[in-house]
Amino acid sequence: MRIQQQTLKRVLPLVFAVCLVSTPGVAEELNFSDSELSLLKTFATWPPSVPADPGNEYSGEAWAEELGAVLFNDTALSGNQSISCATCHQSEHGLAETTAVSVAGAQPHVRNTQGLLNVGYQRWFGWDGGADSLWAASLRPMLSEVEMASNIEDLANTLRRSNTLNQSLSEAGIDIKHLNDEALVVAVGKFIGAYLRTLTSHETRFDQFVADLINGENNPAAEQFMSISAQRGMKLFFGEGNCFVCHFGPNFSNGEFHDIGRPFFTAVGQVDPGRLAGIKRLKKDPYNLDGYFNGTKEPSDILKTTSVKTGQITFGQWRTPSLRNLLSTAPYMHDGSLATLREVVDYYADIDPSRLHSKGEAILKPNNWTSSERNDLVEFLKALSE
Repeated sequence: MRIQQQTLKRVLPLVFAVCLVSTPGVAEELNFSDSELSLLKTFATWPPSVPADPGNEYSGEAWAEELGAVLFNDTALSGNQSISCATCHQSEHGLAETTAVSVAGAQPHVRNTQGLLNVGYQRWFGWDGGADSLWAASLRPMLSEVEMASNIEDLANTLRRSNTLNQSLSEAGIDIKHLNDEALVVAVGKFIGAYLRTLTSHETRFDQFVADLINGENNPAAEQFMSISAQRGMKLFFGEGNCFVCHFGPNFSNGEFHDIGRPFFTAVGQVDPGRLAGIKRLKKDPYNLDGYFNGTKEPSDILKTTSVKTGQITFGQWRTPSLRNLLSTAPYMHDGSLATLREVVDYYADIDPSRLHSKGEAILKPNNWTSSERNDLVEFLKALSE
């Protein structure tokens, strides 16, 4: 995870010095320089305000959020009425599931189920960014043959029989009879999107530790929040490892897509192209922000969708996931191929640059870290969970 020196100078002018103070017979204590504190401040203040779901006229409406929570758990939204959104996005597992790839849908999937905590901070949705809003991302699984396997007509018929939906819409001044089938299904996607936007995780030991540092409480008592091992791991994360370049900001994600050299074959002769396929699907999606069902028509939202381009560089790219609440969302990577955080750290530390795009990521380099250093980084990552 080492960034090339020339690139680092462009990305970060700060010198991230490691200051380790150790005295025989005295408890080990780590000190943090002014430049380190300056950088850590950009990761503090959790949770930040959540932006509105683009194109969703119901975003931020309490009644829509409450209705979306009910619909999220409703098995009637699936074709055989046996699974709901919550079947794969399980609350006890960070709104993800524990299998490598999702198996609860109509057919086995080829991708890992992403956790939904803090999903409202994303700009693109799904591992490949194939949706440009939460409501469009909510519609896709309902209509996907691989997932909930329903269709517009059947789903609309089911929804019209729902007393809960009819009552909620009536109280909001919406006459369900005035909505055609497609508009009704889209509205349900927007209600679920409104709910998903509210799924913000709580403060972590990292947040508490950094708050103490920023307030000038740089003392051994901070170990109550983060162990010395976790603090050493934090110095690696923000220092030599440069992991923060992609996992940036309070949500520990830059929200973009990167090639990290993971395999793209899903079976013999079958590949998953990642971001390349996502952009192609997005452009064809009738529910994208450039389409008829955009309920807010914000020019900046539409520009995001119309300006994104495919290209060779997008093949094999995957969205940078948030690192918050990692302990709840194992296994890891887009295909769930790494079972533990130590495996993830080992992968990056031992990364083979030859597996990366020649025109893609040039920032990833192997690190000659000891087993102890790798464990330190794992301990820091654990501190990013509630």
